[in-house]
Amino acid sequence: MKMVRCLLTVVAIATLSANAAWADCCGAVNYNSCGPIAADAGCDCGGSHTVMRTRRRIVWETQQVEGVRNVMRTVYEKQMVNVSRVVREVSYTQQEYTVRRPVRETTYKTVNYTVRRPVCETEMVNYTVRRPVWETHQKEVTVNVRRRVTENHSKTIMVSVRKPVQETVMRTVRKVVTEQVPYTREVTVRGGHWESQQVTIPGRSYSKRVRGGLSFEFDPCTGCCQLVRTCPTTVCCTTPDRVVCKRVWVPTCETKTISGTKCVRRVVCEEVPTCVTRWVCEQVPKTVNYCTTSWVCEPQTRTVCYKTCSWVCETRQREVKRVRFVCEQMSKQVPVCTINWVCETRTRCVPHVTCKTVCEQKEVCVPKRVCEQVPYTRCIRVPRVVCEEVPVNVCCRPALGRAFLSGLGSRLRGLFNGCGNGCGDGCDAGCDSGCDAPAASCCGAAN
Repeated sequence: MKMVRCLLTVVAIATLSANAAWADCCGAVNYNSCGPIAADAGCDCGGSHTVMRTRRRIVWETQQVEGVRNVMRTVYEKQMVNVSRVVREVSYTQQEYTVRRPVRETTYKTVNYTVRRPVCETEMVNYTVRRPVWETHQKEVTVNVRRRVTENHSKTIMVSVRKPVQETVMRTVRKVVTEQVPYTREVTVRGGHWESQQVTIPGRSYSKRVRGGLSFEFDPCTGCCQLVRTCPTTVCCTTPDRVVCKRVWVPTCETKTISGTKCVRRVVCEEVPTCVTRWVCEQVPKTVNYCTTSWVCEPQTRTVCYKTCSWVCETRQREVKRVRFVCEQMSKQVPVCTINWVCETRTRCVPHVTCKTVCEQKEVCVPKRVCEQVPYTRCIRVPRVVCEEVPVNVCCRPALGRAFLSGLGSRLRGLFNGCGNGCGDGCDAGCDSGCDAPAASCCGAAN
């Protein structure tokens, strides 16, 4: 009974502590945020503090995995197979046959034939030609000839003549007059002077080789001192700085007043009398001479020479070559071919083909599928759980009594849940941070 009463008392105290913590945080205790939830709850959130909470997240890692896979491969095996094939055998037999062979015989006979032989002959032939004969005659001929007759005439015509008339006209003339005008102005003049300045030129850096010195060293093997020269070294040196004087031009600006005279051009208008010449047209009588030409026909007598042609016949001779053909008898030998057929007996070989089947063994390649295991490497993604400590802002009112009660309730719940340190698995932050953590940061403020 006492044990049961103790358990009931512990449960009541844990319940009160949990209700106190819940009411203390207005029923809106959260690791993530407090302000908006508390405002919605309609009560004041007294304070907040940060606790470390263990957060688990999954990280994918790439790993190379070696495996074995089955690969089908075709393999050819040599096997002996019985094969039958057809063999052809040829045998020959002697056979006699009769053939007709032509025999050619050539004989000659005499043939007479007639040929025509050309014979050339020359003879004189008379022929008649007509020759033209020209005669010259004269006769009187009357011809009408046109003669040109020229006559001179004169007449009076009116001609327009341009006559100059002089007049005086007033004209406005514009001319440019130059006047001297005094002026005064200020100008800025660049000036300056030379100054001497001292400039320091840094020294030049160079390196030089320094010979090593002589020293004595004790040799433990021989027990004697030896004279040893040290290794040469390289030393960096710098020449001393130089001070140089140089002249520097210092520019200045000065204002001066300049007075002088400048020329100003002005336009002046004047009335100037001008003599103008004007041309006037007048009608003036003028006598013009001209000539006319007419043609007059006159008869004239002329002597005209003319030629007449008459034809005269003449007899001439010429040589004419004539060809005549004379017939002659000739003979020639003509070959005559005669064919006689002679029978002959001949022998020939006649082939006879016979087929028979022969069995034999033949080597063939037979395909065969073979399964082989081939190693390979592939990349896979492996999940891994990583625990991280994340700071969490916890909103709770820091009341001493309520914190104590909530801590006591969390410890009791840890005892009942099986956590040996009094926290239990109900709160990740409290268990990860240990039982020495404050009660407000443990299960009493869990969401």
